[in-house]
Amino acid sequence: MQTRIRKNYFYIILFLALFLLCFLFPYTGDDWAWGSQLGIDRLKLWFENYNGRYFGNFIVLVLTRSNLLKTLAMCLCIGGIVVILNEITKRPACGLGIIVVSLVFMPVLLLRQAVVWTSGFSNYVTSIFLTLIYIFYIRKIYSDKPKNSYIASIPLAILGFGNALIVEHLTIYNVILGIYVIIFTFIKYKKMCLQHFAYLAGTVIGTIIMFSNGAYHAAASGTDSYRTISTDTGILSRISENFKEIARQGFLNNFVLLSLLAAVCLVLWFENKDRLTGKIKTIGYLSIFVIISYTALSFMNQINTYWNKAWILLLLEVLATIVYVLSLIAFILILPLETIEKVRLLFILFSAGFMIAPLFVVTPIGPRCFFAPYVMLIYFVVELSVNFNETHRRQFANLSSSMMIFAVIGALYLFYIYGTIAKNNQERIAQAVTDSQNGKHAIKVQELPYKDYVWCSDVQSEPWSTRFKMYYGIDTKISIKMIPNK
Repeated sequence: MQTRIRKNYFYIILFLALFLLCFLFPYTGDDWAWGSQLGIDRLKLWFENYNGRYFGNFIVLVLTRSNLLKTLAMCLCIGGIVVILNEITKRPACGLGIIVVSLVFMPVLLLRQAVVWTSGFSNYVTSIFLTLIYIFYIRKIYSDKPKNSYIASIPLAILGFGNALIVEHLTIYNVILGIYVIIFTFIKYKKMCLQHFAYLAGTVIGTIIMFSNGAYHAAASGTDSYRTISTDTGILSRISENFKEIARQGFLNNFVLLSLLAAVCLVLWFENKDRLTGKIKTIGYLSIFVIISYTALSFMNQINTYWNKAWILLLLEVLATIVYVLSLIAFILILPLETIEKVRLLFILFSAGFMIAPLFVVTPIGPRCFFAPYVMLIYFVVELSVNFNETHRRQFANLSSSMMIFAVIGALYLFYIYGTIAKNNQERIAQAVTDSQNGKHAIKVQELPYKDYVWCSDVQSEPWSTRFKMYYGIDTKISIKMIPNK
């Protein structure tokens, strides 16, 4: 009881900290378009030939018009992800530490595009948050026979429908998720539930509506200048090109998360290796070797700039990533766990894979596309740690406190970074508006500090210059020149 009270207090502190931090995030890039007349024009056309992210587009239209609403939405979704991951794994001793550290120290490229940037958040964070709500709902199918719920059917159908209208690769994943739940419960319990069909029906209808938008026909036919689905040299060429980005953004850049995963795997290995024999034990040793080596490769990728240029090393990254994923699968299979626990772990790991799979054949792909798989990998690490023996659970309970201190230090650093950015952003906006009101035909706008932590913050080049002026009510005929930050 005392532990639950302490963790509930932690949730309160977490949401307060998130609220203060998210309030500091500036509007940048396409946020200026969505929050201005351009966003309204897109809505008037019902996003015809723009994209099928109807719900995601509506979210960003709202959030770019109120910093308070934006802050509340970010606080709810990011905090909700933490709570759901901790509760769905039954609050393991080190669970909160793993979750919070992984989120605080996520790659900067991922942070700035998927979380800080409102246009990115509205699609990539909201979609995985809503997906986790359904995963939380069906969490007991692994242990208890589900019952039909007429009451839950309508809300779940609405959830599936809305979730399918946010971002494409999560749209596809949610259809797969809905099918998986129905097949799993039928195989295990010889039972099918109305609410599971309701969720699947919602996702299927939403998927049909999304991909009926003309933007996807244009992408498939090669007439869209922004999005493409294939190349002149064929689908295999696209896959090989995209795999380089997927290996890096989806895996290698996640050094902190990979380190936590390696640590959890090592603990489980030393707990269980003496229970294994022969070829199974050999596979285990090889898997652990690959898992640790890949983590070292991730570290080298962070510190070596040459690593980003040599084509042979890019090929090595791709091959190493394939071997790494296969090793994780092998490691789960050889662990002496109950079959149902292996199924659960493989479901989480393959979920990350299914979220990534559509990215093999489309362009453009950016770091923001990998937020959902990143969250599922956090879920995977925490679920693995549930299988620690009692001794290690107690030890990691003490370690969790140290991890929280580490996370607090990281959070304070982010407060400093985004506090500085917010201050400078307000100053440059106020100066730009004042200069335009004073009749200047050319105005100077200062660069934001710590530009690596924000996405598309410069306003000199198009289309950002026009969008910046429209959002803040500056005459579009006025020219803008960027000046270096002091």
